Amino acid sequence: PPAKQGSPPEGRCPTPSKDSKKGDQEYLLNLIDSPGHVDFSSEVSTAVRLCDGAIVVVDAVEGVCPQTQVVLRQAWLENIKPVLVINKIDRLIVELKLTPLEAYTHLQKILEQINAVTGTLFASKVLEERAEKVKEEVDRDKDLGGGQGYDWSTGLEEADDSHLYFSPEQGNVVFASAIDGWGF
Repeated sequence: PPAKQGSPPEGRCPTPSKDSKKGDQEYLLNLIDSPGHVDFSSEVSTAVRLCDGAIVVVDAVEGVCPQTQVVLRQAWLENIKPVLVINKIDRLIVELKLTPLEAYTHLQKILEQINAVTGTLFASKVLEERAEKVKEEVDRDKDLGGGQGYDWSTGLEEADDSHLYFSPEQGNVVFASAIDGWGF
């Protein structure tokens, strides 16, 4: 039978949405669940273009996968600041039998890996901007008859990247166990 108007196609879930109000301001939150598998990167790219924000979920045991890097890059290119959720924390205890210190160290390594990806994206952007400025300077110097070397690290040292990284102190990291229904 044909689907009713406004109903999702058979086998598909509607996009969950939630109305929220903060003070006098009303918000509508639509959740788009994009696949994390590498074969669906075009779907992830499309979903990111439709969003004002993103939640990047990383498995606490598996850590940063190639697709995690792709999703972070796509969010970066669309100028979206994601929130990081490190999920399945329970697996560190139940499956891997990690001590509290070992679990802490493991989670710290995941944050370092994610931040390394973010740092690489930031460095690429800064170097591209510096390359454009240098090209303009070189073209101008050619016209003036000058020519000198250039220190490419200057742009990286001057740029402020402190707001880019994931850190529980900045409030952009959530530790969770979806199966047990908790997160903080």
